[in-house]
Amino acid sequence: RVEGPAALAGLAPGGDLLALTRTADSPAAVTLLTPDGTVVAVLPGDGPHGRLWALGFAPTGPRPTLLLVREHEDRYLLTTWTPDTGAVTHDWCAFDTQITARWYPDGHNVLIRQDRHGRSLLHRAHLTTRALVPVPTPRGTLLDAAPRPGGDLHTLWTDTTHPPTMTSSAGTPLPPLGTVAGHVPGTVRDIHTPGPDGPVHTLLCLPEDGTGPHPAVFLVHGGPADHDRDAYDGTVHSLVASGFAVARVNYRGSTGYGPRWQRAYRDGVGHTQVADLAAVHADLTARGLIRPDATGLWGTSWGGYLVLLALGTRPGLWRAGVAVKPVADYAAAHAAGTVALRALDERLFGGTPDQVPARYAHSSPVRYAARVRDPLLVVAATHDTKCPAQQVRSYLAALDAAGARHESLWLDSGHDGYDGGDHMTVLRRAVLFLDRELRPPRRPAPRGDGSMHHTVQH
Repeated sequence: RVEGPAALAGLAPGGDLLALTRTADSPAAVTLLTPDGTVVAVLPGDGPHGRLWALGFAPTGPRPTLLLVREHEDRYLLTTWTPDTGAVTHDWCAFDTQITARWYPDGHNVLIRQDRHGRSLLHRAHLTTRALVPVPTPRGTLLDAAPRPGGDLHTLWTDTTHPPTMTSSAGTPLPPLGTVAGHVPGTVRDIHTPGPDGPVHTLLCLPEDGTGPHPAVFLVHGGPADHDRDAYDGTVHSLVASGFAVARVNYRGSTGYGPRWQRAYRDGVGHTQVADLAAVHADLTARGLIRPDATGLWGTSWGGYLVLLALGTRPGLWRAGVAVKPVADYAAAHAAGTVALRALDERLFGGTPDQVPARYAHSSPVRYAARVRDPLLVVAATHDTKCPAQQVRSYLAALDAAGARHESLWLDSGHDGYDGGDHMTVLRRAVLFLDRELRPPRRPAPRGDGSMHHTVQH
């Protein structure tokens, strides 16, 4: 047994060594131990060497060899560990954006999948000869890639207008995946908006029929340690088919653009990201691509948090918002959330709400609820442990007190939501809400206090 939360990252082929992983910036990011619990080595992820991730043992070889990735000086480097050598960083195998890796069956080569600027790249690294060779792959996103015996390579590929497809480089028949009937609408453009820490990259999907500017929805990703990809998304499909342009913005704090971009929070948690959304809004408007009088926001989880913060801190810029299972009151969410999410909050803010209360208050949407002027749909779940229900209720009460125009939809589920019926309910409700609010003529607000509440039970 080990103290604290940990996950099994790998078991050596001989069964005599295990690798356990904790958070990548922990003093004990990776622990090597025998099955009886004897600790063989502890590999740190803090300090000058940078964060560390364990990815599994080589399938063959005379000694256990663990594959790792280390973040160091704004690069990601392939690293290996053996009982004899300890951790060895391969400086010749370095990348400017996030990578993951897995062994080839021979135990000498490594397949590296790189997330770079919303798309995927593949590389093959030969550890003995120190050779790094690009592996050809179609433009888009590889959700997974696995080397197989005999040189075959299996991939799961997608882009915005093509649902995921399994492929084999050797032509091996693979099981078919569920797909979408007919043509997936939309054309994708890459937009780069100047910003204080470098250009902000947006994947903009435009309707194929009609000329711009278009009514638009900014589909805001969560995380924040995540990024939007050139990959099929049913929500994008539905919105574009309904005549909306869809902007997916990889704001500061996103992965896929290097460590410096991921750490760039110069305006504080949330406010930095909202500033990027506003800058892209202005850029797309100036280019004549979107209608500033018909642009809304839609986000889930941390993306929903950004929707609430954006509507409260920049009232009138956006004409509608959809926030699904959001953080609405940061201090309350921290108090009621999971251990892992509390640790994430404390890394983002530099302490707990008791230690740095002003930072949490400054970045909390509930502080700005009275300033919300645009129609808002809030979707929440009664059994949500990540973005707990009570802090959403407190936010809705603040909207009620301010007379803000809003609707709420409650799901009898948890945060991740494994019920397909719930997903369809949210999709239908959100698309209809945005269609009503963003297309002329604008409908008048409902009479009364402006709030509408619904609960969905399954």
